[in-house]
Amino acid sequence: MSLRFRLALAIASVAALVTAGVGLVVFDRERSDRIDRARLSATIIVLAEARIENRSAFRPDLVIEGGDAPDDPRIPDELRERVADGRPATVLADVDGETFVIAGTLLSRETGERIYHFRSFESEEDALNGLRLTLVRVGIAATLLGGLMGVLVANLLARPIVRSAALARRLAAGDLDARLNLRGSDEVAELGRALDDMAAALGTKIRELDEAAAREQRFSADVAHELRTPITGIVAASSLLDDSPAATMVRQRARTMASLVEDLLEVMRLESVRPDDVRQDAFDLVRLVVDVVAQRAPDARLEAPAHVPVVSDPRRVERIVANLLDNAVRHGRPPIEVTVGEDGSVTVRDHGPGFGDFLERAGDRFAMADGARSGGTGLGLAITRGQATVLGGELDLRDDDGAVATLRLPVTQS
Repeated sequence: MSLRFRLALAIASVAALVTAGVGLVVFDRERSDRIDRARLSATIIVLAEARIENRSAFRPDLVIEGGDAPDDPRIPDELRERVADGRPATVLADVDGETFVIAGTLLSRETGERIYHFRSFESEEDALNGLRLTLVRVGIAATLLGGLMGVLVANLLARPIVRSAALARRLAAGDLDARLNLRGSDEVAELGRALDDMAAALGTKIRELDEAAAREQRFSADVAHELRTPITGIVAASSLLDDSPAATMVRQRARTMASLVEDLLEVMRLESVRPDDVRQDAFDLVRLVVDVVAQRAPDARLEAPAHVPVVSDPRRVERIVANLLDNAVRHGRPPIEVTVGEDGSVTVRDHGPGFGDFLERAGDRFAMADGARSGGTGLGLAITRGQATVLGGELDLRDDDGAVATLRLPVTQS
């Protein structure tokens, strides 16, 4: 086998590896993102529908099972079992030749009624097929061009091959701003520009996909905003009801719905927070924690120095501490211990069953635990972790004779 042929084959292989590696990364990332967004959208809708008392209008995308309603054969048994456990769940399934994201949640533990929402995934599948075709075309073009350049300039390709291989590794690692930037008008420079054009095309495609993700995020936020006004009216109207058990239940459900919408809005806002939105005020961390403990967990044991002066965003810090205390009160067991460190850290410990297997998913959206730590909407720790990230800190969760949550912020001593 001649050197020219081997060099041509090497260049063609590099181009193929670049396109294959980047194509796989791009395609896998896009498919995962689209599935996650579809699951989130379907979950939001089914949770909202589950809190509607009367559903007189026929909705082809909604199915109710249990009670007097028969089981729908389109619902996978796996999803039905997960929903029966009392947690919202989703599954990607093929229904009569069409792909759907099916989200379900439990309506009533007493009757076993369950509600499911069918969200079509066909438009996403079409977009992914188009992306796959584009990546194949780019890969073929880059491979053919690489082989041609290798035949024409066999004696000059050693150095550009090394640089091309380095570019391939950077692109495969996700550095889509990597470029060769070769000068000249010969075939080697042309090859370098072709690879740069390919990287630029892929970078443009990813930016377009990111813009699509932003539009999906805005859609979710708009849904939450649209729900906010009617739910606020429901809360206000329910406050005028009498003190009967039914009226009390309506008020509780209305407040739960309002809390869910506010949590959804806060999650969406956290994704678009800019550095200028974060306040930098001087305050006493100990005093803030004392006030929050008095409101949320008055029986908790507090261990703290006299003063810990810091500079950070007090509203966000208060929100984090309040969420951690609420989580400990709701899911743990006393005694609840709160410790404020000299370094500005805040640790909340309960003596309940701990996170257990839920620890790996704690902080994810709509992630809810089994057993003693079940209940809620799965947004509390997600908001807490998001607020900590906005402040440039981190939230450490672990099990140590109960659940232990430690907030560490890059606070500046005032």
